[in-house]
Amino acid sequence: MQSRELGRIGYFSGLSFSVCLLVSGCGGGNALEPDSTGGTTGVPGGAGGSGGAAGSTSAKGGDGGSLSSGGNVGATGGITSGETGGTPGTGGSPTAGSPGTGGSVPGAGGGGTSTGRGGSGVGGSATGGATGGTGGTGGAGGTAAGGGASGMGGASGTGGTGPVGGSGGTTTQGKVWSKCRFHFGTQTNKLTSALLPLLDIYDAGWMTSGNFGWSNVCRDTNTGGRAAGLVPTVFAYVAASIVKGAHQLCDCNVSGCAGGDLCKYGSQYIDQDWARVLAAYTSNGTAAACMGTRPYIVRMEPDWYQYIGSSQTVRWTAAQAGTKMTALVQAMGTSRPNAYYSMDLSPWMSDSAATSWFANFDMSLFTFINTSGGNSDGNIPKIRANNSMTWAGAFKAAGNKPIIADTGYGAAGAGTGEDTDWNVASGINDRMREGVAALIQPYPGATWGDTVASIQPQLNTPPTCY
Repeated sequence: MQSRELGRIGYFSGLSFSVCLLVSGCGGGNALEPDSTGGTTGVPGGAGGSGGAAGSTSAKGGDGGSLSSGGNVGATGGITSGETGGTPGTGGSPTAGSPGTGGSVPGAGGGGTSTGRGGSGVGGSATGGATGGTGGTGGAGGTAAGGGASGMGGASGTGGTGPVGGSGGTTTQGKVWSKCRFHFGTQTNKLTSALLPLLDIYDAGWMTSGNFGWSNVCRDTNTGGRAAGLVPTVFAYVAASIVKGAHQLCDCNVSGCAGGDLCKYGSQYIDQDWARVLAAYTSNGTAAACMGTRPYIVRMEPDWYQYIGSSQTVRWTAAQAGTKMTALVQAMGTSRPNAYYSMDLSPWMSDSAATSWFANFDMSLFTFINTSGGNSDGNIPKIRANNSMTWAGAFKAAGNKPIIADTGYGAAGAGTGEDTDWNVASGINDRMREGVAALIQPYPGATWGDTVASIQPQLNTPPTCY
């Protein structure tokens, strides 16, 4: 067994405690809707005069059926605006789906009814969009709904870049965040009014019992609060904290506790105190109702993987670990549409081992996966240089769940300072392609806000809006 790495701190409530992160051997969401559907292209209206030149939207005027533009294909399968038009252009390479068909414009000449959207479009390729084709000529015919001369079948727009990068095109907001961009965040006591417009997420603290301060989270995220507009995340370290306190256990990377450590006795005592653990989750789920409709993210039980380690006195199977995790999420609450859950990833696993591990969990309960307190590397494909798991491998192993990364809290929760490896736009663009959606810097420096402001214009549009 290799040595474990970093610990944790409950900075939100002032509780100081350390956390077990293994390098090997012990340690350790609901899929969101993708970007907008592809652009629709219409079919001609009734018989009549020819449409205008490509590149224009429908014009109003005299007789003849109006014909909307073929529309611009979005960066990631964005919606085209055409209700009718000519031949659909292709946006990028066909990784985002085939073009949908729109409805025809109603008119005396006999078009059908207009439908809003078509199916998934070709825009927003995995490798960057190519120029779309030009729209065909629109038909004339009876008077279009809304009146107008025969419109012009607009040219299809160029496809924006897709999942591999590029900031072109249009994407819709996701369910969790209103802005479709890479999401920066920090911890509660580092928030300032100057940072708020630059951030989308923040770390609200560590939930270690049934008495976490949800009322403070609700106050801070309410209108006028110091975290207004941000999505709070909470580390749920409940099971580990309860048995550590009850049985005088240390985290695996800390020695000197009378009862030993979590890597030896963790699973045994969690089984023994299971009713208390479930009750704490139920209590926290009830308290979190004060969030109303505002979204929040619960990062579940860091280092859950350690409880299947060979050093445990009562070792769980991976299937048992999965069943118990489901019970915890259900106790916290799965009926609220604004509650999102994130599964811890343990980077000392290999990518293939991670695939086997996640297969034991009901991943439909989880929207995200996350690192949990240990440092992470933003400038290389590996999550940590001295571990084998990669960002892309973890993303794929968890069923393409977006990753919330953090830069670490240090041993026993000690600050580690700003991680400048995450201050390079090209590196963040690489990590986005590999599944990273958000980054939390718990201990940013005084000028980090200026850094974020300079980085954001250089970042690509994410392949998916979460």
